Amino acid sequence: MINENIISNTFKDSWVYDRIIKVVYGVEEDFGNNFIGNLYLTFKVTLLSTMEPFKLKIRYYEINDLTIRKASTFPLTNGLIIRDLKKEALVSWQEYHVHDDSGYGENDGFQFIDFYCKAIEVVSVKKFYELD
Repeated sequence: MINENIISNTFKDSWVYDRIIKVVYGVEEDFGNNFIGNLYLTFKVTLLSTMEPFKLKIRYYEINDLTIRKASTFPLTNGLIIRDLKKEALVSWQEYHVHDDSGYGENDGFQFIDFYCKAIEVVSVKKFYELD
């Protein structure tokens, strides 16, 4: 994950995902004049030692096969499941398969969100009530 150090520099103690609080999908033009879809997800996360809430914003590059169900709320039990397709030696032009848990704890399906992407980047971590 690109810029993963932003998370480790902000959270010195354990933290947990609460839910996805913002979903932004945009089409951007790359250097080769190709149009690619990028997904920005903002998560509400909680620092366990103080119970202080934060906003964690992550960008997912070159989204493919995005599926969103029940878009009114996105509670998370353990964050999103990220499968590294290259490490698993699966033939794919995408690098990662990303989804939430199906609710059965077996990492076998999804309940709210599912997609493939080429790269993942941590964009920012801010205090929850801080303006964007």
